[in-house]
Amino acid sequence: MMMGLYSRGLLVLVFSVMLAGLVFAELESPAILSGSVFCLLLVTMAAIDCCTGLLPDRGNLFLAGFGLLFVLTGTTRSLPEALLGAAVGAGVLLLLRRLSHGGLGLGDVKYAAAFGVWLGGQGTFLALLLSFAIGAVLALLLLACGRLQKDSELAFGPFLSAGAYLSYLGLLW
Repeated sequence: MMMGLYSRGLLVLVFSVMLAGLVFAELESPAILSGSVFCLLLVTMAAIDCCTGLLPDRGNLFLAGFGLLFVLTGTTRSLPEALLGAAVGAGVLLLLRRLSHGGLGLGDVKYAAAFGVWLGGQGTFLALLLSFAIGAVLALLLLACGRLQKDSELAFGPFLSAGAYLSYLGLLW
């Protein structure tokens, strides 16, 4: 599915606001660079999930790979903390996937593991809590407005991206 000009403009606006959040956090240049890459990948994955209903493995590999690259260059957290974040993300969502009998996709599980590399264990857990809270509020609003039916599917990737970004900012301040 092709994205329209309106959708592209919205993505640019969202990415710009995310970058502004990094700037207001008064980071040093290496942290702004790594944060910018993180934001770009989060926006990209959210957009792909909105358009296709999928979080592709290639995108998850890019996200995890760049996270590990920044870990190895000393720009972000330690390797054990990054691996713990990946384990927390994958573990929590895999458990929820099993409990929901497949209501949550494996792409979501892999995505949580990938951004967990960036956030560490505590940050990933916070990101997941924020994701579910944001998703629940929006779903309830859409249901109340009649824009969503009870049996409709809603892409979870954008909520995961929002939670990961907010958690990332919280870890910086």
